[in-house]
Amino acid sequence: MSDKSLIFSMFSKFLDNGGEDEQAEREVRPQTEDSKMAAGRDQRIETVEDWNDAERTRRERLERELTGENGSEETEYTAGTEAEADGLGVKDSGGSDYIGSENRVTDDGSAGSLGGRMSRSNLENGSAAESWKASGEEEYRDAGVELTVSDDRMAVSLMLIEPSGGGSDITREQIEQELEAHRITHGIDEEKVNAIASEKLYRQMFLIARGTPAIDGNDGRIKDYFPREAKIKYASKGNGGIDFKSMNLIHNVQKGELVCELTMPTEPQDGMDVFGQPVRGKNGTMPPIPQGKNVVYSPERDKLLTACEGNLTFRSGRFQVENVFVVSGNVDNSIGNIDFTGSVTIHGDVFEGYTVKAKGDITVMGIVEGAVLQAGGSILLHKGMRGMKSGVLEAGVDITAKFLEDCTIYAQHNIQAEYIINSEVSCGNDLTLIGKRGAFIAGSCAVHNCMNVKTVGASSHVSTIVTLGVTPQLMEEVEKISVDLVAVSRKQAETAKDISYLNGKLKDGSITPRQKERLAKLKLEAPIHNLKEKRLKTQAADLARQLREVGKCRLTAAEVHPGTVINIGDCKMTIVKREESCSFYYLDGEIRKGIR
Repeated sequence: MSDKSLIFSMFSKFLDNGGEDEQAEREVRPQTEDSKMAAGRDQRIETVEDWNDAERTRRERLERELTGENGSEETEYTAGTEAEADGLGVKDSGGSDYIGSENRVTDDGSAGSLGGRMSRSNLENGSAAESWKASGEEEYRDAGVELTVSDDRMAVSLMLIEPSGGGSDITREQIEQELEAHRITHGIDEEKVNAIASEKLYRQMFLIARGTPAIDGNDGRIKDYFPREAKIKYASKGNGGIDFKSMNLIHNVQKGELVCELTMPTEPQDGMDVFGQPVRGKNGTMPPIPQGKNVVYSPERDKLLTACEGNLTFRSGRFQVENVFVVSGNVDNSIGNIDFTGSVTIHGDVFEGYTVKAKGDITVMGIVEGAVLQAGGSILLHKGMRGMKSGVLEAGVDITAKFLEDCTIYAQHNIQAEYIINSEVSCGNDLTLIGKRGAFIAGSCAVHNCMNVKTVGASSHVSTIVTLGVTPQLMEEVEKISVDLVAVSRKQAETAKDISYLNGKLKDGSITPRQKERLAKLKLEAPIHNLKEKRLKTQAADLARQLREVGKCRLTAAEVHPGTVINIGDCKMTIVKREESCSFYYLDGEIRKGIR
C-alpha cells in the first residue's frame, strides 16, 4: 500500500457525517453503572429532595435573569479546537470527505489492522506491477477496490485505487464482487456506490455501508412522593411566631396513599452488523424497589401504596408504614409534639407543655408532667401523671394509671388508678381506685355508673364532689340534641307551610316557573327533615333513658370523710361525719346509705 493510502486509512474513524455519527453513537451507547450513579446517588430514582433542589435551582436562575447578573454567554474556540475541527475530515476539490477506519477487509473476509492489505484486484495485478517497475515504465494496474471495516463491524468504508499504465477503470460490478466476496450484505448505500463507480472517485474514502445499531432498553425509574430523609419542620403559631414543640417528624398516612410511582425497564431492540449478524442490545436495569412493611403494589404494579394507617418512614432502603410510633426516650425538644394516626408507645417521660395525640392507644412507661395526652383508644400510664394544673388526659376507651394528680381526666369508658388527687374527672362508665391507698381526694368527679374506692375525701375536710348518673359530656350532648331538634322542627314547619302555599298557586294556575322550581325542591327537602327529626328524637329518648337510670348508680367506699358532697340524679347529700364501709345510691327520689 502506498503512503497516501495509509494516510487515508488513518482518517477512517471520521465518517461522512462525522458529528452526526458521534451523536448517534452516544445515543445508543449503553449506560455504565458509573454513569447511572452521580453525586453518590442513583439517577434512576427521583426523590422528593430532587424536586426541591430543581425548584431551588430554577428560582435562583430566574432571580439572576431578573437582576441581570448572568451576562451573555459566548462560546470561545481556541486555535487548537479549530485545528481539531478542521482535522475531522480531509476534503478533495469536490467537497467529499476522506474517511478511514481501523480495520481492513482482506481477501478472506477477515479484518486486519491499521495499514492492512490491498484489495483482491490489486493483488491479482501484483506480478504485472513488478515487471513494469523492472522495465522503468509506468506500472500497469487495473482500478482496485479497498474496503475497510470498523472494529465494531458496524461500518464499511470504500476507497478506489486509480488504474495506471493503461489499466481498466472501475465498474459497479467490480465493487459488488468485492462486497460479495467479503460477505458484506447489510446496510449498503446502493445510491452512493453507484455514484462512486460512475464518477470514478479515486483515492477518496467513503462510507458505503452502515449496520443497524442495537437500541438498549431504557432503565426503570422510581418517583417518590414522600421524603426519604426526616427533616425538622417547625409549625407556626397563630401570632406569627414559631412553635418549637411541633417538629412534624411524623408522616401520617391513610390506607391507599401513593408512595412511589414505578416505571419498569423496557426491552432492548436488537440490531445487525454489516455482515448480517445480529447485534444484541442490553436490557434496561431497575433500581431497588423500596417496598417495606405495610407497603403494597397497586393492581397494575406501577405504584407503591400504603396498606394501612400509620407513620410512613424510610429505613434500610425501604418505605414502611408503622402502626405503632415508638419513642425510645423522653418526649422533649428532641421529639416535639406527637400527632399520630396509630398507637404511640413512649419508653421515657412526657415533659411539661408537650402534646401527644393518637387515634389508637397511648402507652407511657415513665412519668407524665403537665402534658396533654389525647387517644382515640386507651391510655396506659405505668407510673402516673403530675398534671401541674395543666395536664389533660382524654381517652376514647379506658384510662389506667398508678396515680393521677392535679389534672383533667376524661374517659368514655372506665378509669382505674391507685389514687386521684385534686383533679377534675369525667368517667363514662365505672371509676375504680384500688391498691394500697385507693383514694379520691379533693377535686370533683362525674361517674355515669359506679364508683368503687377505699377513701373519699380527707380528714382535713377538703371539698370533694362526687356526681353519679350523669357526666358533663352527657349533659352537653343532651343540650346539643335539644337545640338541633328545635331547629329541625322549625325548619320542617316552615317547609310544610311553603309547600301548602305553592300548591295553592299551582291549583289556580298563577304559579311562576321559578315558584314551580322552588316547590319541587321543597318536596325533596321535606322527607330529609323528617328523617333528621326522627333520628334526633331517637337520640334524645336514649339519653333520657340513661339519665333515668340513676337507680343503678352506686358509690361504694371503705370510708367517706366530711366535706364530701354526693349528687345522684336531682338529689344532693353533704357528708358531715365520717362514714365507714358504706354505699350510697338513689331510691324513691332520695339518696340512701347502705352497707358496703
